[in-house]
Amino acid sequence: MNLTKIKVNRKYLVDPITREYLCVALKKGKDWEPNNQKSLPGFMDSRTNLDNPESELVTGEFNDNSFYEKWIRNGTNYILR
Repeated sequence: MNLTKIKVNRKYLVDPITREYLCVALKKGKDWEPNNQKSLPGFMDSRTNLDNPESELVTGEFNDNSFYEKWIRNGTNYILR
């Protein structure tokens, strides 16, 4: 099976300071479906340094390799930490 042909589209929120991330949506066909909504409030409440402009959350999609390499590969999934 050639995994490079399989597209799994996911939207993530990432804390650039802690490098923690949470998948918040999955693409099903042409539509986005919410994901991990029960964990979203806890993820948002766990953010520190809210006054620091560098701590603003960033978002991206899994199929964007540069986003994956920069944040996900070296990050910690909020749910699994």
